[in-house]
Amino acid sequence: MGHIKKYSRFVEEFVAGPETKPAPTTTPAPTTTPRPTRPGIAPTEIPSEEDAPLAAAEKVMDRLQKIYSESPKKEQEKIDSYFEK
Repeated sequence: MGHIKKYSRFVEEFVAGPETKPAPTTTPAPTTTPRPTRPGIAPTEIPSEEDAPLAAAEKVMDRLQKIYSESPKKEQEKIDSYFEK
């Protein structure tokens, strides 16, 4: 009877395989998320269009002419596509 018990234990160990320890799990390093900042002070007066100076039409046209003349042919065609013919 002793041999049968030893054989049974041997078979159980053989079928189960050698005991292996599970691979150690590594926890990812906690990421630091940026903390929310205090809200800024809302302006009491909202700037209007009248407050911001607009560029003069002459300056805009001069700038466009300069860019157009310095651009390669392909870019000039692209610029031309914005205007009606």
